[in-house]
Amino acid sequence: MGTFDLAELGLTPAHRQEAARLDPTMHLARVSSQHKDFYQVITEEGESLAQVTGKMMHDAASPADYPAVGDWVLVDRPSDVDGPVIIHHLLARRSCFARRAAGTSAMLQVVAANVDTIFICMSLNRDFNLRRLERYLAIAWDSGAVPVVVLTKADLADDVPVRVAEVRSVAPGVEVLATSSLDSEGLDSLLHHLRRGTTIAFIGSSGVGKSTLINRLLGQDLLAGHPGPARR
Repeated sequence: MGTFDLAELGLTPAHRQEAARLDPTMHLARVSSQHKDFYQVITEEGESLAQVTGKMMHDAASPADYPAVGDWVLVDRPSDVDGPVIIHHLLARRSCFARRAAGTSAMLQVVAANVDTIFICMSLNRDFNLRRLERYLAIAWDSGAVPVVVLTKADLADDVPVRVAEVRSVAPGVEVLATSSLDSEGLDSLLHHLRRGTTIAFIGSSGVGKSTLINRLLGQDLLAGHPGPARR
């Protein structure tokens, strides 16, 4: 069986050092998706189904203590050939995109972790809303990731320079890119963020073109349009 280069997904020497301190007999993995009580993790042997230990469930004081998409974890083995691999340790998060957990007033639930750059997507037609953008920017900065404002559907707007100036007035120091998935305008400016070992998150209202933009960047239709954030 071939091996997968976890450095492609952002594994660093610091992660390896932390893993060695926690338990050198375990295997490093990154969480790629979550499905209620199960996770998909990527190890050096590919993607596997995973579960957390009973001890982790017992010790968790809040939803934020559980693994989330993007987390680096330690698992007992590199493959789920003999059943789900078991997550024993959660490595320290470099960044954390969180929201309040359902049914609580204070506890946070981690939506995505260890994100380097957040593309805040807002269309240049009916979705354009500076107050909403300011809220997204606050969330992005609080997460520890670097925000980039991506204005979509530039082909549908006649006043793009004016809109860009308005966005820059509420987002000082933030890169602002006007794009169009129809004619690929501005996509080259996004590509320089997609480097080996980096993680990008896309956030924005439903219908602004996140999935279309991701498909254009990937060069293939992997995502259907859907609400909510999308990850690369």
